[in-house]
Parts: sequence; C-alpha cells; structure tokens
Amino acid sequence: MLGALAASVVCLLGYALHPPRLRRRRSLPHPRRRGNPATADDWARWLHTVAAGVRSGDSVRVAVLHAHAHHALDGSVVHPGAPLDQLLQGTPTDADEAVVIQVLAVATALGGAVAATLQAGAALLHERAAVRAEALAHAAQARLSARVLTAVPLVFAAWNLIGSASFRRALGTPVGATAAAAGALLSVAGWRWMRRIVQKATP
Repeated sequence: MLGALAASVVCLLGYALHPPRLRRRRSLPHPRRRGNPATADDWARWLHTVAAGVRSGDSVRVAVLHAHAHHALDGSVVHPGAPLDQLLQGTPTDADEAVVIQVLAVATALGGAVAATLQAGAALLHERAAVRAEALAHAAQARLSARVLTAVPLVFAAWNLIGSASFRRALGTPVGATAAAAGALLSVAGWRWMRRIVQKATP
C-alpha cells in the first residue's frame, strides 16, 4: 500500500511540473499563416517602412509594395504583393493587423501628414508589444510560484515517506492514507487552478 501511495505521489508531482503538451494546441499559429504569426513589433516595422517610403516621396500605394518586399508578412489580409486597395477592403482577424489596416485607411482618407499617421500607428504597436512582454514576464513568475507551491508539499511528503518510520506508520492507517491522497489531489487541483488564472491573464 505504501509503495502504491509513493508511486501516486511521484506521478502527481511529475504531472504538476511537466503537464501534457497537448494542452498547448490553442497557441499554434493560424493555419493561414506561413511559419510563425507576425508579432506587433513585426507589424510596426512594416508601418515604419511604409512611412519611410512616403517620406522619400513615394505614394502610399508604392510604399506598401516596398514594405511587402522588405518584410513579406503574411497575415489574414496583408500578404506579400497585396495592393493597397485590397488591404483597405479586407477584414483582418488579428488585432495587430487590424491596427495596420486602420492606420492605412486613415492615412489615405485624410491625407495630410501621412508619414506621421503611419508612425503613430507603429508607436501604438510597439507599445502593445511592450505591454505584452511585461505581462508574459509576470506570468512566468506566477507559473514558477505555482509550481513551487505544488511541488514543495509533495516533495516533503515523499521525503518523510522515505526517511520517517512514524510517517510511514501513519500512512499505513486508513485515515493517514486518505489524508495523504486528498492532500496530493488538492495540491494538483490548486496548481491547475492557478495555471488557469495565469493563462487567462496572459495575452
């Protein structure tokens, strides 16, 4: 009985520290993209290139084609070679790509300081990327804390199971075995709960 309980503790500990990778399928790239999806910084650099082309004397249409050639981003609307008219008519599914389309629409509709409008959109995307990076850093700390809080009780129980005869005798009783199993299950349940909270708070 003690051997089975020890094996259960080890399995629960391994599950808590190394969850199945099948749970990460939601983070896979969008099937319409080739390779990894473009980040907010990627879209910002794309807008910077368009703005640079406008400042050099190109029209927005020509500057967009130059940006395609330099960056070749592949989104739901923006993709290499797509003309400006096609971009303005599209409805992107990515929030960062939507900013790009909105900025292009405003720049072409209002005119004026087109390059400044494009740079403002790029600055917004850079700010989004910085906020997300900070959120990911805090999420990593929260994940580490959750793993430590889950692992410490299980490791302590396993250590006492090996080195303490009185602990083994207590586990040999129905009450002790039930309490140990309930504690292990509650530790894993708490870890999963904290992991879910962190995932919801992570962009």
